[in-house]
Order: sequence, then structure tokens, then C-alpha cells
Amino acid sequence: MFDELFIASTAVSSFNNAALLNPFFFATGLLSLPVLIIVFLYGRDFVSKFGWTNQNAESKTGFWSAVALVIYIVLFGGNYAVIRGGISLLPVLLAIVLFVLTIVISNNLVRFKYINKLRDKKLGWLILFVFLMCALTSGTMTWWGMLLQFSAVICGMIVGCRMFKGHSWLVLTTLIYSTVVILVLMQPEYFRFGQLGHLTLIHLMALVMSSVFIVVTMASRYFKARGKIRHNAYVKLKWLFRIMTVLTVILFISTESVPVFLGLLCSMFCLVALNIYHSTKVADNLCKQSWAWLIICLGILLVCPVISAVGVIYLSFFDKKIKMAEFLRLL
Repeated sequence: MFDELFIASTAVSSFNNAALLNPFFFATGLLSLPVLIIVFLYGRDFVSKFGWTNQNAESKTGFWSAVALVIYIVLFGGNYAVIRGGISLLPVLLAIVLFVLTIVISNNLVRFKYINKLRDKKLGWLILFVFLMCALTSGTMTWWGMLLQFSAVICGMIVGCRMFKGHSWLVLTTLIYSTVVILVLMQPEYFRFGQLGHLTLIHLMALVMSSVFIVVTMASRYFKARGKIRHNAYVKLKWLFRIMTVLTVILFISTESVPVFLGLLCSMFCLVALNIYHSTKVADNLCKQSWAWLIICLGILLVCPVISAVGVIYLSFFDKKIKMAEFLRLL
């Protein structure tokens, strides 16, 4: 009389319906604001006791945000059984994300000499065993999913410990966090983000806001203020890219399509890069502060305040904060 599959599908549908009426990530973000404000005020003093300085804050932020994201992906209870259709790129892409994030983590473990400290205390093997067992027994509900995640973590640790010494991980982590944002749009129900085809305006605008910080981080990394474009050409190109961006935003809100979202990133990147290149001066540390805001947005989207807290701590290391108007001026 009571079929297990029917009960499970009914429970999933009830969860999705509740998420549609009340976006859980948005409510959690609002409720986390007092905690994040406290972290912003006192987090810098706290982490300074553990070796955080102005010189290594970027590396520490990349390391701990990657650790928090790996733990979230492995342990948050994602189930491949909720994926729509028999063929999906989500498991493979998640394995790639785990692989790259584990490279970042293991490389920083070597660079910060955490490995030697753990080995001296004889806790390294225990921590490694617990971490790998968590990866192996995570809630993927399929043997191949467990093997996939386990293999990605193992390969990432091997590669990270032996390659990419002294590399700056800001760009790479930005690309990985951007991939996670795209995965959230591809399979919203897997990340408890709602249901594809029924996302609210709050869901969609949160993704658009995240795309702004993704684009500003990458554009300000590779383009510098030169002021060499003629004003007439600049105005025409600026409005061309503005119209393209507005049209892609409208189309994205209407369709919730991943290719349209990628097109939005491309058109917005051209617009921001043009504005930066035409300017004679941009705000200091624009790239790094935009990266911090991207980490904060990622934590809110994934309903993981720990990730947002890492971004807030990194943001507190900047004596001069960039106002939101500075970001909007680039659009």
C-alpha cells in the first residue's frame, strides 16, 4: 500500500515546494547576518593568533575556503538519486571540483608546513584516515559515486603534494567557485537550491549577483587601467555590451538556462573589462575584495555560513573597503 519510492518522491516534492515558497538559502543568509557581523568585527583578531597576517591572508583564505567547500561537498548528504535523467554531468564535474580543491588544500599543507606539524604530533595519519573514510562513506547512495569521490580526493592529494609549488590560487579557486555556481544552476535540487524551472526571482538574482563578483574578479586580474580607448569608441562599445548584458539577464530570468548564464558571464566580462581598461585608475585591491565577496556569496548559495565566514574574515584584512557603488560603476 505504501510504496517506498512513492514516499520518497513525495518527501522530495514537499521539500521543493517549501523551497519555492520560501527560498531557504535567502532566509539562512539573513539569519546569519548577526554572526557574520561579529566575525567581521572580531574574526581578524582571532585568526591572527593562528598565524594570519596581511602577507599570507590570501593563501590562508584560499586554503580554508577550499577545505570548507570540500567538506561541504563530501558530507552535506548529496544524493545522486535525485539527479534528473539517466545521464548527467554533475557527478563528473563534482569529481573535478573535488580533485582541484584537494590539489589546493594539499599544496598549501606542504607550503604552510602543516604536514610536518601533524607528523610531529602523530595526528596526520589519523586525520587523513578520517577524511578519506568520510569521502568514501559520503551520502552518494551509489558505489560508483563513492569510488568517484574517493579517487578524486586521493589523486588531488598526490598531485598537490608534488606539483604546483608556490602557485597563486586566486584565479584557480575563482574558476572552481564559478563552476560550483553553474552546478547549482544545473541541478538546484541536488544543492537544496529549489527546483529547475520554478526558481523564484530571489534565486535568479542571487545567481546574477554572484556572476558580477566572478566577472569583476577575473577581469580586474587580467586587465589594468590604461585609459587608451577613444571616448567615442568607448561609449559605443559600452552601451553595446550593456544592452547585451541586459538582454541576457532578461533571457536568463525567463529561461533559467545554463548556456544563457554562460552568455551572461561572457557579455558582462566584456563590459567590465572594457570599463577597467578605459579607466585611468581603479580601486586598490579590487580583484581581491571581489574574490572575498564571491566566497561570501558562494557560502550563502550553498547554505554554508562557514564558507561565508572565511570570506568575511579576509574582507576584514582590508583597511580600505570598496563600496558596492564601485562594483556597480563597472557595469
